Amino acid sequence: MLYAILGLAILCLPLLYILGRRDEKKVRRDWELLLTPKGEQLYRTIESRVTSEMQLANITYDEAFSVRELGSIEEAKHLLDVGYKVIEKFSPSMLRLLAAMSTFSRMVSAMAPVKPLRPQSFRVAQIASLAYLNQLLHSFVVTTAERYRLKIYIVGRSVGLATRFLLSSTRRIAEGQPNSEKEWEQIQFVREDFQTLTEESLESLRVLLTSLAAEGRGDLIERM
Repeated sequence: MLYAILGLAILCLPLLYILGRRDEKKVRRDWELLLTPKGEQLYRTIESRVTSEMQLANITYDEAFSVRELGSIEEAKHLLDVGYKVIEKFSPSMLRLLAAMSTFSRMVSAMAPVKPLRPQSFRVAQIASLAYLNQLLHSFVVTTAERYRLKIYIVGRSVGLATRFLLSSTRRIAEGQPNSEKEWEQIQFVREDFQTLTEESLESLRVLLTSLAAEGRGDLIERM
């Protein structure tokens, strides 16, 4: 009996996938992604803060790579450490924002649709694997709100993973361990993935604010 149930469930997976994709396309056509003035103001405020912090990190890392090319290894190591400290401060604030977005998504009855992460957009293999997982589960999750929270969860896990990779590579370079070239390459890959994750987070924030606006929940926008 158990095997029969499992077999039936497996046979139903393709049907759920097809129905999920069809429903998602229909829902996306029905939404007009417009923000209220308050929502737009909040979005711009958060976007400005997040973008500024990422720009500071990128400037520091760009300088570290440039100095390294000129042969100033110790100065490059120092700049890597400064860049990591910027990310170390940035990462928890991003995770708090994602957690808040997930919580507020439970306060709306209808969530605008989101697209899953694209594995091709990521350079670090482990983060790309999480994006594959997001794509796989996306069409089997029933509601747009669940898909939204799934994506937010995957983005959060990816941010944490990227931060740990940055720390490990920065430490290995600072300690002068072998294969430092590989560590520098990984730092570059992680930087690119951080930028992608930031963009996906901001796009998801816009989706949430749009959903709140559609239900007239300006009170929740003010609480964010």
